[in-house]
Amino acid sequence: MKRDALSEDYYDEVCRVIGDAVIVLAESGLGTERDTIANLLWQTRQRRLDSDRDEQKVLEHAIRLLKP
Repeated sequence: MKRDALSEDYYDEVCRVIGDAVIVLAESGLGTERDTIANLLWQTRQRRLDSDRDEQKVLEHAIRLLKP
């Protein structure tokens, strides 16, 4: 997924979520490779299936942005 596929505000939120995931992984002593970050976000998305639609969409876009 390319940056131009998202609005500016939405892209900023996706980047914030990815940055938060990197911090969580680093503080836990885990690697911060793209696959590791994407897996953490995917697990978070699975645990939050009852979350509002916007939160789900942000997580989905973040995962897509990380996957090659």
